[in-house]
Amino acid sequence: MDFVTSDYYVWFLPIVFFLTFSIGNKHRRRQITILMISSYVFFWLASGWHMLLLLTSTIVDWTAGKRINEADNQIIRKRWLMGSLSINLGLLAIFKYLDFLIESWNWASLRISGAPEIDTFGLLLPVGISFYTFQTMSYTIDIYRGKNKPYDDFLSFSCYAAFFPQLVAGPIVRSEHFKEQIEKTLTPDPMRFRLGLTLIVYGLAKKLIVADNVAIHVNEIFVEGVPLDNIGLIWWGALAFGIQIYCDFSAYTDIAIGSALLFGIRLPENFDSPYAATSPQDFWRRWHISLSTWLRDYLYIPLGGSRNGPRVMFFALMMTMLLGGLWHGASWNFVLWGLLHGLLLIGHRGIIKLGIIKAAFEKSPKFSALIGWIVTQYFVFMTWLVFRVEETAILIPSLKTFVGINAHWDTTEMYESLPEIKFLTLGIAILFFIGHFVSWKIGGLKHWIANRNPLIWGLVIGVMLSLAFLLRPAETVDFIYFRF
Repeated sequence: MDFVTSDYYVWFLPIVFFLTFSIGNKHRRRQITILMISSYVFFWLASGWHMLLLLTSTIVDWTAGKRINEADNQIIRKRWLMGSLSINLGLLAIFKYLDFLIESWNWASLRISGAPEIDTFGLLLPVGISFYTFQTMSYTIDIYRGKNKPYDDFLSFSCYAAFFPQLVAGPIVRSEHFKEQIEKTLTPDPMRFRLGLTLIVYGLAKKLIVADNVAIHVNEIFVEGVPLDNIGLIWWGALAFGIQIYCDFSAYTDIAIGSALLFGIRLPENFDSPYAATSPQDFWRRWHISLSTWLRDYLYIPLGGSRNGPRVMFFALMMTMLLGGLWHGASWNFVLWGLLHGLLLIGHRGIIKLGIIKAAFEKSPKFSALIGWIVTQYFVFMTWLVFRVEETAILIPSLKTFVGINAHWDTTEMYESLPEIKFLTLGIAILFFIGHFVSWKIGGLKHWIANRNPLIWGLVIGVMLSLAFLLRPAETVDFIYFRF
């Protein structure tokens, strides 16, 4: 089960809503019990027996959090923290990275020593393991730091760890943000309900109309036999994938936030018009906000951050982005993607240190912002090639073409290489950028829609829902971040 299946909207979400506010009405513990059980049912339908890994992490971190909070001895506190981190990272390493490490070892040993290959285990990646692992790890770390207190009961913590709207692909929720909301009895609210439905329909429209249609072009471009020296084709491929991954992931986030709002729970925003960013740093303040803030608080700052001189700062930036890239997937292209973003951030910080940007902005702020936007988006979309393409034989020529090395422009060749729905896809891409710009200017298109009068709101919702089912492709595509 996921957010693009009819089962979620026809029976799962309505049933959970009904049970929460009928059987669980004015009884907080009943409500939390219903949400916790429903979350495990959702995860079982999505990932089968892998829900036992979620349960393991939940038990481990609940126990560790209690013991850390109760212990007076710093050594004991540290032992419980290290035990919790070891088990969580160990499960993540085994199920997500073990086969990748074996395959990398086999590749290297074959070329260096000719040693026989080691068999991989063929482990399936548990859905959402990267998200809930980071989420529960932050809980024990914050208790150890004295920042937060543990949950009062195991039931509430289990609901936090497994809450079904954000379980599979985020956003990554901090424990204090969730705790303060479920310590109260959940009550339905008409305006909150309307915003929730708006976000769900808005997310469905982005996923089915934009992301899945554009994905058809992306999948046709980065394959063998396509003229990878055509700069127009490669630029369009990078642009199309940038649109696809944003609309795909932000659509999931919209549906997750909307689903949670139906129950009176607010999840943090995960995107803030990232393609309006005017610098690499600005991009990461806008893209996958829950992950970037997590990496900042639990990796970048502990590694030294920006308070210990440029060398430490550059090292911390690079390590954070390398590990952030690896977090996205067990493949070297994700490591390379993280490396490139690390270099972009370091380069930007270096320019700031030299005072070049400050002087330019003071002299001509609007023009400088425009140049910053162009340069930033050029490199962001270039790195999307690295994120999307794993095959070296396709990636290297694509990157060369993107930057203009041995590249040519042939409109006819480009036209013939794309699927038949090229004009529909181009129109969708144009509408995406218009919508992205409008959303950026008015501070959130979906919130603007939700605040219209009921008649206009209902009309807009109906149109979006109709278009989502009329314009969706024959086959829907799995959410990209399900793989992470």
